[in-house]
Amino acid sequence: MQGFFLVDRIQLVSILFSLAVFATIFLLVKNRKVKEEYSILWFATAVVFLYLSIDRFAVDRLGDLFGIAYKPTIILLLIAGFITLVLVHITVVITRLTDQNKEVIQELALANLSRKFPNIPPAVAQKKSDFLVIVPAYNEAENIGRVIADIKSLELDPDILVINDGSHDRTYDAAKATRKALVVNLPNNLGIGGAVQTGFKWAARNGYSVAVQFDGDGQHIAAEIPKLLNALDDRGASMVIGSRFLKKHSGYRSTFARRLGIKVFMAVNSLLIGQTITDNTSGFRAYDRKAIEFLVRNYPVDYPEPEAVILLGKNGFTLTEVSTDMQERQSGGSSIHGFLNLYYMVKVLLAVFMTALRKPV
Repeated sequence: MQGFFLVDRIQLVSILFSLAVFATIFLLVKNRKVKEEYSILWFATAVVFLYLSIDRFAVDRLGDLFGIAYKPTIILLLIAGFITLVLVHITVVITRLTDQNKEVIQELALANLSRKFPNIPPAVAQKKSDFLVIVPAYNEAENIGRVIADIKSLELDPDILVINDGSHDRTYDAAKATRKALVVNLPNNLGIGGAVQTGFKWAARNGYSVAVQFDGDGQHIAAEIPKLLNALDDRGASMVIGSRFLKKHSGYRSTFARRLGIKVFMAVNSLLIGQTITDNTSGFRAYDRKAIEFLVRNYPVDYPEPEAVILLGKNGFTLTEVSTDMQERQSGGSSIHGFLNLYYMVKVLLAVFMTALRKPV
């Protein structure tokens, strides 16, 4: 313990610096510039700096304690540990801010649609059906008009809600120009998960008993929708997936890389929920009222389809599939291609496993 209380010039500077850091954090928290929960790491860091400044032999003691011969390694480990904690801390904060930002964007867009109701033609604004077709669309100006016309050709004549997901083209104007669908205009791109969840919120708040998710790129065929609706009733399911792979057919097939990824998701999800789902990435789905209300609160973001299968399966919802035809998009291109296919697969598999490990909601 010799020399513990002997203070030289560099130690004095270190001690004063550590105290200044501690005092700065204290004042920021006191003046509500930093939240208490976010300050704990910084308080702990200041205390460690202060201890290392006061005890000049602290590094030697830590080295002896952990059997590290080369004592400067302790400094490197402390720096690495501190940087890791800071990165984890920043990631947690960014995640919270992202979730809050998503909620704000969704609510602003829905409130803006409600505010514009007096100026919307009654034939569009008035609820005419108990089932709603939710059409997420991002940069689909060339396709969205045909998609809406296709849906309106159904004898069922469903209500249509287009979610313009922060498009950079004229998707919003093209959808509005049809005068056959309500259009929610998200000011920023939330991804397919945030867009579809916005549709679920509208469906839940306006009393729809069934919602159909229908892509805005023209690949889905409106004439196939009755198959999904019939399966909801006949099989007592809460979610029905329109599958491209349940039966062999001569219709449109996706790329080899995508089909390979779909096979992987089929194997993984079937293992995790004990039910074989052949087309986990299909965005052609029908939901009953119970599923709608659940997904308003819990729908995954980003690329949610495979994760939603696990989420609903683990929470006791009945899932089923029906074979449906699809067609190749008429214009534009997918946002997932090349190396992004591999990145997408890794990211979604991680999300799926995390969802499977969590307790039911």
